[in-house]
Amino acid sequence: MTSPRIAIFGVINAGKSTLINALRCAADRETSPIGGTTRAVEASTWIAAPGLSVELVDTPGIEEVGESGLDELALAAARTADLVLLVIAEDLTDSAHAALVGLREFGKPMIVALNKVDLLDEAAVDSVLSNVRDRLQGVVPPSDVIAIAAAPIVRERIREADGSTRLDTRRDPPRIAALEARLISALLESAEDLRIVNAASVEADALIARRDALRRERRAAAERVADETAAGIAFALAVNPVPLIDFLTGPAGVAVLVVRIAQAYGEVPSAESVRALAATLVRTGRTRFWGSVAGVIVGGALKVLPGLGHAAGAVAQAAAGGYLAHIFGRALVDYHENDHDWGEGGLVARLDAVASTLDRREITRGLVDRIKQRLSHRS
Repeated sequence: MTSPRIAIFGVINAGKSTLINALRCAADRETSPIGGTTRAVEASTWIAAPGLSVELVDTPGIEEVGESGLDELALAAARTADLVLLVIAEDLTDSAHAALVGLREFGKPMIVALNKVDLLDEAAVDSVLSNVRDRLQGVVPPSDVIAIAAAPIVRERIREADGSTRLDTRRDPPRIAALEARLISALLESAEDLRIVNAASVEADALIARRDALRRERRAAAERVADETAAGIAFALAVNPVPLIDFLTGPAGVAVLVVRIAQAYGEVPSAESVRALAATLVRTGRTRFWGSVAGVIVGGALKVLPGLGHAAGAVAQAAAGGYLAHIFGRALVDYHENDHDWGEGGLVARLDAVASTLDRREITRGLVDRIKQRLSHRS
């Protein structure tokens, strides 16, 4: 049995490739703000549900393939598809309308996705949806004209410490759940032989299992990086001979922690984002874990005493700072696992959750042993 196929059409720059990436939770389809990126018919696999593997067939933009709105490549994709999906990013153009009317003769289910609704206000979205549904009466059911945002842009005004403000722009997770559900439902409704679901189940289960295993391996590797970097911060605090500089070692070490964990996830963060994230962690950590911060300060004060006083201060400072860095590291791993989101309750709740899962005595004992061992090698 072959997988069901969805032929995806769209006007230029409607976001067809971006939608395919969003459905597949991948970023392997080339996208660009300039229309015309897709130049040929190309298929990608989408695991729509456990046991349901679907081929998403991307086609060139409608305006690129001739005055009629379709060329032979697009027509061939429609003939072999089980479902036709038209992606638009504005009111229905004449080319898009002609494309759907022409495809109706093939008797395939047709769905229309109004993309980029994040760029419109609610009233504008309702107006465009109404116009599209009116023009497609008798061609596409109104319920099958669905609003989506394949790569929504969110703009937020951020207030800086000095009172100034800046506009922060970011990408939010795709808002395509309604479309996903309708695509799956339409495929199952139109399938001549539902055994295709069972035929794909073994392959899908194996793929999901491999993805889960890779994700567990990636997290374990990131946690090792976090723990090793926390130990490095602790050692840096211990060997630093100038107590006042210890106040700078922590934030600098946290910045290293931010970079190394990002690299464990294959990311290369900007210097600005590293400084901002490190500063947020340090600022929140000082408030939430004042006991550990106090330990760093007291340890630094003890360093001014010669002999055993300096050694005791080094160990105390390293244990307190290392434990705090350990919490930061594990919280950063959760942050990356959750697509750069601290989760419900924000950073404070995330730090508290991480701290509640750690055995402070065990971590402190391990840090002290490692610091003593490394200091002895230096002597």
